[in-house]
Amino acid sequence: MKRFLTVTVIVVLVFVCGIISATLVQKANCQTETVKINSSGSTESALPLFKELARNVTPAVVHITAESTVKSSPFFPFDDPFFRDFFKDMPEIENKNTAMGTGFIFDKSGYIVTNYHVIKNAKKISVRLLDEREFTGDEIEIIGTDDRTDIAVIKIKNVSDMPYIEFGNSDDIEVGDWVMAVGNPFGFDGTVTVGVISAKNRSNIALSGGPMYQDFIQTDASINPGNSGGPLVDLNGNVIAVNSAIASPSGGNVGIGFAIPSNIVVSVINQLKDKGVVSRGYLGIVPQELTSDLKSKFGMGKQDTGILVAQVEANTPADKAGLKEGDVIIEFNGKKIENVNKFRLIVAETEAGKKVEIAILRDGKKKTLTAEIGKLEDASAAQNNDSVKEENKWLGINVENINDSNKSKYNINIETGVVITKIGNDSPVYPAGIRIGDVIVKIESDQIKNLTDFSNAQKKYEKSKDVLITVKRGNTSIWVVVKTK
Repeated sequence: MKRFLTVTVIVVLVFVCGIISATLVQKANCQTETVKINSSGSTESALPLFKELARNVTPAVVHITAESTVKSSPFFPFDDPFFRDFFKDMPEIENKNTAMGTGFIFDKSGYIVTNYHVIKNAKKISVRLLDEREFTGDEIEIIGTDDRTDIAVIKIKNVSDMPYIEFGNSDDIEVGDWVMAVGNPFGFDGTVTVGVISAKNRSNIALSGGPMYQDFIQTDASINPGNSGGPLVDLNGNVIAVNSAIASPSGGNVGIGFAIPSNIVVSVINQLKDKGVVSRGYLGIVPQELTSDLKSKFGMGKQDTGILVAQVEANTPADKAGLKEGDVIIEFNGKKIENVNKFRLIVAETEAGKKVEIAILRDGKKKTLTAEIGKLEDASAAQNNDSVKEENKWLGINVENINDSNKSKYNINIETGVVITKIGNDSPVYPAGIRIGDVIVKIESDQIKNLTDFSNAQKKYEKSKDVLITVKRGNTSIWVVVKTK
């Protein structure tokens, strides 16, 4: 009996030990599958092989140096009418300015894309590759520039089989995707930084000099001065954006960089290569964002989208199509309208001369209008001609209708009025305290909404010895009496 009990205990112990051993082996196997030690002594990572990505991309990234001449006033910084008159016969001082930035080759025949602000007003451009090859002067040709998107295309002449990188589809990327930025921050060529897509469709970013059309991709990949014009690539090595700007209180990287989506860049590039200029569609309205209160007034739900027609310019495609102030545009050419920035981009990308259907809400009812899209350059030329005619002895100023360009340049946050773009030496408005960038909204008791109103006010008050003018400077209204005689 004792022998039987002993055997039984031994069998049970063996069985239990077997279970324990199997469990330990299973845990060990699980650990082995999760963490592996490779021959180099380091653990494998789920991160992509950035070193291979950098090896493929950097040869096509170039260092751009642009030399320009800047003229300055001989009486700077004393920018006062007295000094302007005193030194009016003295020539302006010319200073050489050198800008450095980045670009990348996107075609083996030597085509390079960069930011417009990198080569703006350049008299001489130099391009240096990572392999130390350098091209300068007559070896570089400017194919075309577009200040509205901050894109420029240049070309290295008489080359072939250059290293290049291709464009990807910026619509395919998502927030959180890994990206790599390559550029020459502070002159350190071939600098590689990595990060993720932080956000998409960023707009209304206050940037000196534009661009007018903003639909930025935001990234936390480190971008600094000198990175402008460099590529932002996905994990396949395709360019999904062109690095353009940063948001920083110090001027250096704080993890908020902005890049122009590749789909916008490619559209601009193709037009610059074909024609040297970019043509854009023009409708002729002043659009305004819809607040929740405005949506409620127009019978719209909180989730409904669209833009308000705040103003319709006379004799424009919008006017001829029957659009009216107070209409709400909800669809344009079959595309749902989400906000003002998206609307501007959609109109700009529409071919001039094309007839499009515009779905609107008017008095709570949906209606469809048809408009033949105009050409933005033609509209701008007409505006410029009108502006020049407004310079006169009465006030000695140049004024323009408010548009996207001067709104950005002068930080204007209203939609109607005329903005002062030039003040003559003998102008009576300067001693009164009016400055370039001020928006004239009223002359005496007459509201000034556009150039037509301004011209009518001139005819009405040009014989007066003094005139009361109201201007907007930022959010502040300023009332001044201008002595015209």
